[in-house]
Amino acid sequence: MELHFLKTAWSDIIILKQDNDIAMIDTGYENQFIDIKKYLDQMGIKKIKFILLTHFHRDHYGSIPNLVKNYDVDRVYFKNYSVLDKTTATGIPADEKYRLDEHNKCLEMKKVIEENSTLIEVENIKEIPFGNHKLKLYNSDNSMRNIYNDKSCQDSYHKILFNENQNSLAAFLKVNGVNILFGGDIFDRESSCQKASYINYKIAQEINEQIDIYKVPHHGTINCNSKMALEIYKPKIAVITNGKEYLENESTIIQDLRYANKDVKILLTEKNNIIINISENGIINCTEK
Repeated sequence: MELHFLKTAWSDIIILKQDNDIAMIDTGYENQFIDIKKYLDQMGIKKIKFILLTHFHRDHYGSIPNLVKNYDVDRVYFKNYSVLDKTTATGIPADEKYRLDEHNKCLEMKKVIEENSTLIEVENIKEIPFGNHKLKLYNSDNSMRNIYNDKSCQDSYHKILFNENQNSLAAFLKVNGVNILFGGDIFDRESSCQKASYINYKIAQEINEQIDIYKVPHHGTINCNSKMALEIYKPKIAVITNGKEYLENESTIIQDLRYANKDVKILLTEKNNIIINISENGIINCTEK
């Protein structure tokens, strides 16, 4: 198994390669398709088993229309847009026009996918097969919509309070005894609504295993990696889709990772593609290029 984390900052582009099978998790921004195409073409890729979109933010869904138009993509696992985000993908306040525009974009994107591939909504999906392995999905339901409609929590009932990252799913994969967690942009903070609190920590409790390869949620920003979650994961290798300057000046993730595991290997995608190879006997080899 090979994991390819493509060179980027503030977006996710991940390629999985098992023998001759290819899959992707998230597709970066629309303007990154040129780089994705160049990378896939260099690998000799023409067919993609599936693409998983963790949530509806443009730094994750951006290149999906071009990918399904230019490659033989068997399936696209799609996380529906909640139409309930309080802030935009860039963190500024969202208004009804923004939400409507994103909703229309979501519908248009689904149409393009259905015209060129098979669209599968992930809300009722718990596992995705890939070769001899399975990606196990967490937070795959439309949690934003569920929180909005939860009468048991009056603080959030029918109120627009959260960012679409709250809707992000995460995916767990075990390969030859190696545990891998692709964290998407999941949140990990306290909320008055129990359903919205500490998503990453809840996932950590459910997995309850050390994570060998950890795609750090939301580019290493705050409120996504609680110390409680990291104490369970104790990541051996952490991949952050961001750059050193931001992480050292605006986040505590590097210190937090090292507190959880002093020997953690931290890899950043800002300047290099990161390729992680997992051998049949579970040996991990990392290269950057």
